[in-house]
Amino acid sequence: MKTIRSHVLILSVLPIIFNTILTPAIVIILVGFKEFITNPTYYVFLYGPYLWSIYDVLFTYLTYVFLKHENENIKALVGSVQDKLLLTISIIIGLVIISFFLSYVTSLMFDGNNILKKLPLHTSLYLATIGSIIAGICEEFIWRGYLLTRFERLANNSVIAVIIQAILFGLYHGPGIIYTLIFGLITGFIYVKTRKLIPLMMAHWLIDAIGFSLVFFT
Repeated sequence: MKTIRSHVLILSVLPIIFNTILTPAIVIILVGFKEFITNPTYYVFLYGPYLWSIYDVLFTYLTYVFLKHENENIKALVGSVQDKLLLTISIIIGLVIISFFLSYVTSLMFDGNNILKKLPLHTSLYLATIGSIIAGICEEFIWRGYLLTRFERLANNSVIAVIIQAILFGLYHGPGIIYTLIFGLITGFIYVKTRKLIPLMMAHWLIDAIGFSLVFFT
């Protein structure tokens, strides 16, 4: 199986460019620059969830194309969920618990909850439902399934691969970089040990769905 460096470079850099440059540019077009600068974080979160889902789907499709071009066995990359069911359940529960602890600790440094509570109901519902599902499936497939395994081959070192993909994952999430970087490290090491994406996808989805629901509706 071959690893094409240009594929890795594209999926390492393009998501960050989209989220840090394209997202605010689109939001400015939608609301106007004068309005945007009054509360940029709010307006990014107002329209961002829909854009982020589009990015996730786009880059997941690109990842799929790259994997086919590299003659990669995608089923092997995703792994089986049928065997070691207890391990799968344990990973999901463990990640949910760890995630909420991390969320509490990082919220002491960056409190985004007040901004999220101001979002309209339709955006809140989207983040807690469809947005969470898309993020859980797509982001694990891109960063853990593809980028981590490519960096493993390029660096010939799993630890370095986990760290690099976690940093890129954190940068993609902007203000939430500390939380997502640590989450990327934990899920990265779990994937290295288990080679199973399904538990990570399910945990990621549950964490987002429960977390956003608690912020919005409590």
